[in-house]
Amino acid sequence: MPPTISLRRALIASLLAVISVQMLPISPASASAPKYEAQVLNDAHIDRAERLYRATLGREAEREGAVYWGGLLAEGYPIEQIAALLLASPEYQLRTSGDHIIDAYVGALGRMPGEAGYEFWDQFADETKVVVAISDSLEHQIITGTLPPPEREVRAHPQGFVDAGHGVFVPPILLEIRECESHGNYTAANPRSSARGAYQFLRGSWAAYGHAARYGVSTADQATPAQQDEAALLTWQRDGTRPWNASRHCWG
Repeated sequence: MPPTISLRRALIASLLAVISVQMLPISPASASAPKYEAQVLNDAHIDRAERLYRATLGREAEREGAVYWGGLLAEGYPIEQIAALLLASPEYQLRTSGDHIIDAYVGALGRMPGEAGYEFWDQFADETKVVVAISDSLEHQIITGTLPPPEREVRAHPQGFVDAGHGVFVPPILLEIRECESHGNYTAANPRSSARGAYQFLRGSWAAYGHAARYGVSTADQATPAQQDEAALLTWQRDGTRPWNASRHCWG
C-alpha cells in the first residue's frame, strides 16, 4: 500500500475517533442518573472537562467538546461517569500505554510518576477515580491555570423515596414490584412473553413509554440497572402502578 494512502487512512481514523468522543451519549453507555443538583454552566465546569481531556486523551479539548461535557457536569452527572466514557472511547484506546496511571500523569502533568506516587495510586482498584483524582489535582490546576472543581450538593429526592440500589430514588412500591416481577433480576426474560428486565417491561411498552429511544436499547434487559430503575420511575410518574396490575396479587 502506498505510504500516502496509509497515512490518509490513519488520519481519517484519528479524526473519526475525535468526533466519536464529542458525540458520545451519556445515557446508553453509563450506569447512573444525575447525582448532583443542577447548576448553571460556568467556567469551573468547563475547566474540569478540559482537564479531563488532558488526563485521558492527552490533548487540549475543542471548545465544543469542553462545553458539551462541562454542560453534563453542570446538569449533575458525576465526573467519574464522564471519565469512564472518555476512557472507553476509540481515541483513548488508540493512545493508551496500557497503564492508566502513566497515561494520566503524562497527559495531565507532562511527566512520569515517581515511584512513591505510582505506588500510592496503584493501591486503588477503581481506575476511573484514580484518573479523575490526578486530573483534578492541584498540580494540574496550576499547570493549566484552571479553576478548581465546583462544590456540589447531592440531588434532593422526594420525601419517602429510597435508593433502588444504583443511584435512582424511587417510591418503595417500585421495590416491591421489582421483587414480585423478577426478584430483582435485571436480566430476567419471561419465556412466555416479551417481558424483560427487573420490572418486566413488555417490548412494546418499553418502546411506547419512550425508553427504547431514551436509552438506545430495544428491550429492558439490555439497559443498565440504573436505567431500568429510572424507566420504572418515569413510568410510575406517568401511570402509577397500572402497568404492573397483572402482578398486583403479589405486591398489592
